[in-house]
Amino acid sequence: MKVYATILLLGCMFLAFPQQPKTYFDSQIARHLKAYNVKSEIAMLNGDKEQAKFLFDSLFENHLKDSYIRDISLNKVKGGTLKTASIDNPFLLITKSSWEIIKDEEIAEINRMSKLYKGQLEIIILFWDSKDKAKQLSKNYNSNVTVTYIDERKNKASHIIKPFKHSFGAPACFYFSEEKQLLKIDKKFTISNVDHTAEVAFDAIHEKIKRILFGDEPDKNGIITTL
Repeated sequence: MKVYATILLLGCMFLAFPQQPKTYFDSQIARHLKAYNVKSEIAMLNGDKEQAKFLFDSLFENHLKDSYIRDISLNKVKGGTLKTASIDNPFLLITKSSWEIIKDEEIAEINRMSKLYKGQLEIIILFWDSKDKAKQLSKNYNSNVTVTYIDERKNKASHIIKPFKHSFGAPACFYFSEEKQLLKIDKKFTISNVDHTAEVAFDAIHEKIKRILFGDEPDKNGIITTL
């Protein structure tokens, strides 16, 4: 009787505290991006960068943060596919286009971070271009970085992966926890000032990555955990 009573009690507790339904990144983008774009464009036309930043922060905090990424399959330039469901660690998904000039300092920092946090963090580069172009560009990254591609001209990307390009463009960087929840977005993941010296450019991309990983503790070096 005690066993049955325990089972009944657990069942009642589950009903009393139902689990919240998961929200997914692609669904949230479909619901809220259009309104954000309209307001953001007005702010930029008015030269109001502070308002534009406020709108993005509100979109992220209220609708995108902690949303889940559905299982997606990405083509690897070295062959085969990468399924996000099979990734056990937190991961950075960095979107790129082949027409973008990717600075050596950025690549060097990504390679360095991939070594520093090997086994703790996965870094995925996603090129929106042909396999040949992505493969050529992949030679600059070390073996700890997974380089993938989507060629929209040959294969229409699914509605699940499209938001990663059509929401904030490329380059952009999305940081997901090991539970596949979105923690941060850098929608300008690049070194914008072409006059940067190599040292300054390296520090710039270094700070971007550190702030994505550690938020208000950009000087932190150590174990990455998002739980």
